[in-house]
Amino acid sequence: MKKVIIKSISLALVIIMMISVFAACGGDKVVDRPTAAQIKTDIGDVTFTFTYGDLRKAGIAGDKLAMLFENTKKKTDDKTVSLSYYELVSTFGGEDYFDNILALIPAEEFTKFSENEEQVIGYFNNLINTIKSDECDDVRISYREEFWINHGDKVVFKDADGNELPNQKELRAAFRLYADKALEGIGGVLLNKDQDHATAFGADLTNEMYVFGSKTASTLTVSDLYTDKENKIYPAYTSVVPTLTFDLDNKGNNAEGEDGEYIFVPTEWYRTINICVKPEEESVNKAFSTRTPDEVLKYFEAAKAYAKVNSYEIAFEPCYITAGVNAVNDEMTYCVYQKNMIVTMNVTFTGALEKYGTMLITFPCANQMTYDIGWRTAE
Repeated sequence: MKKVIIKSISLALVIIMMISVFAACGGDKVVDRPTAAQIKTDIGDVTFTFTYGDLRKAGIAGDKLAMLFENTKKKTDDKTVSLSYYELVSTFGGEDYFDNILALIPAEEFTKFSENEEQVIGYFNNLINTIKSDECDDVRISYREEFWINHGDKVVFKDADGNELPNQKELRAAFRLYADKALEGIGGVLLNKDQDHATAFGADLTNEMYVFGSKTASTLTVSDLYTDKENKIYPAYTSVVPTLTFDLDNKGNNAEGEDGEYIFVPTEWYRTINICVKPEEESVNKAFSTRTPDEVLKYFEAAKAYAKVNSYEIAFEPCYITAGVNAVNDEMTYCVYQKNMIVTMNVTFTGALEKYGTMLITFPCANQMTYDIGWRTAE
């Protein structure tokens, strides 16, 4: 009798366990919902809000408009989207209707660009100087340098007395031949043109990062900033863009809000820093490195079969710094320096171009240095 009771109890336990297992399988699954990421440092990132209707009337191409509102289920004229100025310039800057978009922004909204300049400069200086400091062992960089000469009608030819020469079109063709050859020589001295060099983690960056020879990368202040509202050049600002992920309901489906639109969660925040530096040597030298006059002349030796450079002068135009930052942890991921210049050269043409003699040539050019920044990840 005792033996039968034991078997009955064992069978009951098995049945109970089986019911529990099937109940677990048939119940609601645990759904991993996305966790919202938070911006670490608030420095008044600049964004503007537009409605679908206003942007449509501004003349934006249909495919680009659809892309802006791709996360919007019902595209009615009252739907809104927030865009940073950096997004506006990078997406629509070359379009005929760009001014129409800017006209949608109230004039007082543009004061955002001047409200936090000091914060932006302080934030940038702190990040870039920390990267270059001896105390930062968790970072390494790779870099590449580019140089280009702008051709076309911005190149001007004058005689020794400063009078503009005739046949500018013909002279530009001659100059292009000379410039292309000169660029071959310049290309040979650019730093890691093919981005084939990366430092080790914690390496000394004194001579690897601007400003070369200094333990400090930037000493820029608000007084070094340049603005030209007429040409839509603003001195210093930041903007952030989130990476959005669908929120999920308890069944793992895309969650919808009260209006039927999908709910999105920002899981990453990416910040862009934009700085425009005054075209003055004192300001430029606070964040950029420049080459000596003798070094520059040496780079043009590759084109000596076409012309001899007797002398030259360099005048800066507004120079730009653009940096990308993971706004969740304030880690900079890249920094691009663009040094814009106007060069005036006293040149004596030789060889195939000898007939053009000696003249003054003024042309715009740019030198760009790009630093890609990598961070050590926890093992």
